[in-house]
Amino acid sequence: MRYKPCVYILLILIIFALIPILLVIKLKWEAVLPIIIYFQLLLIWIQAEISLRQHTLFSAQFEPFFDVKRTGLSLQLSNKSINPAYGIWIGRILDEQNKPISPDIWRDKISTSFTSSLLPKQEIQLCSFKCSDDFFKGKTIEILYLNRLGELREVRIKILENGGLLVIPKSTQLPGILLRILEDLSI
Repeated sequence: MRYKPCVYILLILIIFALIPILLVIKLKWEAVLPIIIYFQLLLIWIQAEISLRQHTLFSAQFEPFFDVKRTGLSLQLSNKSINPAYGIWIGRILDEQNKPISPDIWRDKISTSFTSSLLPKQEIQLCSFKCSDDFFKGKTIEILYLNRLGELREVRIKILENGGLLVIPKSTQLPGILLRILEDLSI
């Protein structure tokens, strides 16, 4: 299984190296200037990807941090960070294999509402179970919200079999193609 990414990386490196080699074969000494321009374009590409990554890391400081606790038959969501969250609602319920469950099945077992904002250090009732929460054990509740920058984000709450709650923030993949290839190469 590990060979497939290695072969993919090697093919891309061969393609990147093939361009200067073909230029040298075709143009001989006149290929120096096009090769320099080619490597400058690669540097510009890398700098653009670094800029996109810096923006992603900059916007991460505006993300709220949530804590969830159970009180009776309801779930309380509290904002533990200094950043507010806007437009909070339950988007989906996922089963044990992280496949979405149809809303027709779970909407009559839970009551939820749209919350316009959750300020820092504030707590709201996220949802309440209309009957026993046995249906939701092992399932994941997906909460959607907007951060301070207006970007749609999600956080998942896994209801464990023993009744515990696990808050799972959505991981953010750093942008970039060329930098990811170089990172894979260094590993």
